[in-house]
Amino acid sequence: MLYWYIFWVFKGRERQVEKRILDQLYDEDIVPFIPMLETLFKRAGKVKKELNIMFPGYVFVESDLESVEFLQRTHRFVRASKDMIGILRYGNSDEIAVREDERAALLHFCNDDHCIESSMGFIEGDKIYIESGPMVGMESVIKEINRKKMEASFEIEFMGGIRQFTVGLELLRKV
Repeated sequence: MLYWYIFWVFKGRERQVEKRILDQLYDEDIVPFIPMLETLFKRAGKVKKELNIMFPGYVFVESDLESVEFLQRTHRFVRASKDMIGILRYGNSDEIAVREDERAALLHFCNDDHCIESSMGFIEGDKIYIESGPMVGMESVIKEINRKKMEASFEIEFMGGIRQFTVGLELLRKV
C-alpha cells in the first residue's frame, strides 16, 4: 500500500527540498512530489495557463513505508535541513500518513503528474455544466465561480480540516 507523507517547509523552498529528497533519500520507497494547480488568465485577448503550487510550504512524499519506518528513515534528513520545519501531523496525534479517503479525494482531481488541470464548461440559466477537465461531474462541489478571473472554488477535507481550492475554469459560453 502507498502512503503519502507531507514535509512542512519554508515557503519558496519547496523545489530545493524536493531536489534534496531526490538526491539524498530517493529510491523506490520514497518519491517526492509537489502538487500543482493550473490557473488561467487572459493576456492580450488570449487565454494563458500557469502552474502554481497547490500547497505552498509543503512537499509531499509517496512511500510504501509505514509511519514508524518512514520517521526512522527521514529523521536525520529533517533535523539536518535548514529549509524544513518538520513532518505534518493530524493535530496533536502521532498520525502522519495522509488518510486514504483524503488521498483518494485529492487524486480524483489530479492527473498523473499530481496537477489539477483547468476545466472548461458553460452556464445555462443558473446551472453550470463542465464539459472537460477534472471537474466533470463535480459541478455540485463548486462553491463559487469568478468568471472574470476564470476560476472556480471548491472545498475538500484534507489533513483533518476543510481546505478551499481555486481551480482554473474557462467558461466558453453562457446560454
